[in-house]
Amino acid sequence: MRIRIYAAALATVACLALPTASTAAPKFAVWLDGNLTAGGGGNGILTSLDHAFGTGSYTLVTTAQLETSGFLASYQALIVSRYDASFGGALSTLARTNVAAWVGTGAAQGGVALFTNDLADNLYGATTGDPFDANLDRLFVNAATYAAATGHGYIGEFNGSVEAMAMGLLPGTANAVHGTGGSSDGHFHFDVGPIGASNPIDSGVTFPFTDLDTSLFRTDITGSPSANIVDVYDDNGLPAVLANSAVIRGGGAAAAGVPTLTEWGLVLLGILLAFVAARALRTSPARQ
Repeated sequence: MRIRIYAAALATVACLALPTASTAAPKFAVWLDGNLTAGGGGNGILTSLDHAFGTGSYTLVTTAQLETSGFLASYQALIVSRYDASFGGALSTLARTNVAAWVGTGAAQGGVALFTNDLADNLYGATTGDPFDANLDRLFVNAATYAAATGHGYIGEFNGSVEAMAMGLLPGTANAVHGTGGSSDGHFHFDVGPIGASNPIDSGVTFPFTDLDTSLFRTDITGSPSANIVDVYDDNGLPAVLANSAVIRGGGAAAAGVPTLTEWGLVLLGILLAFVAARALRTSPARQ
């Protein structure tokens, strides 16, 4: 009888060890020049997050909060952009230091995704600036999903891309934001970058596509490895969307619903112990 109980308990452990997909919405910290005004000036980042992940998925944060060591520990991703439709400012040196340490480097780095144009006013629900663009909104939501799946990701838009390069989150150099005429027809044209269209960030996006902006601003990136360039402007080949390998492959092993090696190890151990216990049960002498 004792052996039967032992076997049942081990089988239960094996079942409990099975990995399950996370259904919890990501929790984003959003820095918009440190402005805490609800709505973010109408640029679309907050309404897009609400629409994709549900109300309450983000918190607007200040520079002082980012300057506080450990503040980001309860968030899955930080989004750095401008307030309203302005150019936006820069993080303080201390805030940069804390953000860079939280995102990390090397194999332990969280997900990093960068957008080099002013896409925020193209996103779902934007009330200022340029027309809604479903492709740009999908790129943003995809990038946010996979950056957050790593548990300490970073999404930079416009001046946020400059900040990421300054912090060394991705290799390359970014200049200050500037106005540009786009291509000869006055628009940005997007196409798939060197890594190809099979990456999760481009899922659900129709390529090539034209962003019908009425105002065009861009951050030019130079010296970025082709392995980080997700999408490009097809008029000049400059990077439009960049990411690290964690985001390109869909958040890495820590992505929601993807079991880690540790989780699979627990599964196999539980199954093995249950098998051993069942075998012992079969071979044990019957009690009178």
